[in-house]
Amino acid sequence: MNQTSQTSPHKLMQALLCVSAAMAAISAAAPVMAQAAPPATAAPVSGAADINVTPRRVIFEGNKRADAVYVFNQGTAEVTVDVALIDNAMLPSGEIVPMARIAEKGPEAAASAALVKSAKPLLLAAPSRLTLPPGQGRTIRLRASAPADVAAAEYRTHLTVTTVPPADSGLTAEQASAVQRGELVLRIQSIFGVSIPLIVRTGGVSAAAAFGPMRTAEVKGKPVLTVPIRRSGSASLYGNIEIRSGTTVIGKVRGLGVYPEIGERLAEVPLDRALRKGEMVTVTYFADEAKPGAALAAGSFTAP
Repeated sequence: MNQTSQTSPHKLMQALLCVSAAMAAISAAAPVMAQAAPPATAAPVSGAADINVTPRRVIFEGNKRADAVYVFNQGTAEVTVDVALIDNAMLPSGEIVPMARIAEKGPEAAASAALVKSAKPLLLAAPSRLTLPPGQGRTIRLRASAPADVAAAEYRTHLTVTTVPPADSGLTAEQASAVQRGELVLRIQSIFGVSIPLIVRTGGVSAAAAFGPMRTAEVKGKPVLTVPIRRSGSASLYGNIEIRSGTTVIGKVRGLGVYPEIGERLAEVPLDRALRKGEMVTVTYFADEAKPGAALAAGSFTAP
């Protein structure tokens, strides 16, 4: 998704440095100078994109064949976005990795990715590009198909909305001529991306959840309870974890999915305070999908 502008051909080769945001994988190109360059200066960029996509995920099952996703521009400048279906895999840490980068994560990740059943052949999303004025939104239409011969399973892909850099993202002639000889100049332009899972379920697939052994830990100096969520069955899980000491909620985390390619995901739940020695807390994984609020898994933990 990189876009590069060139100006002042005798003095400067200038490239666009792209910054990744929200799960979009971006590469950067660096300009090359004939002489060793001093520290780089960055040309400012205004009107950074701020887009929102709702709902958080879309599931097609039973007789459901159509749905829609709403993309809203919360920023102060017009933005153009590309819409694509991209296959990703989940790792036991909960990280979502594009298939194109899965080899970087090692053989265990590759083995999990091999279990992903792509929904791309079963889905259509339109349009493929949107231009959104500030404070306005547009709808992406989704349509699913499930041929009679498709195997009973959960199929998944991700609807990915990625901003397109504006055509005028390079330096002006005045900016280029002000550059000292041998100076490295980078034009900073962020590319913003949002992905949501699109799931097609056929054949009445289902899943169940349980907890593995929990333990306390610290992340960036703050207390957490690590909770392994164990999944069984052929479907994904999606819900929220809540930790209570007595009747008081002391920790929670929302939107925890466990996809079919992994049997366990380790969740780190931030705690309002460190647990006291011998203190017992209850841990519940609540559904946030077909039966919101239903307990998918429940257990307890006693602080050592």
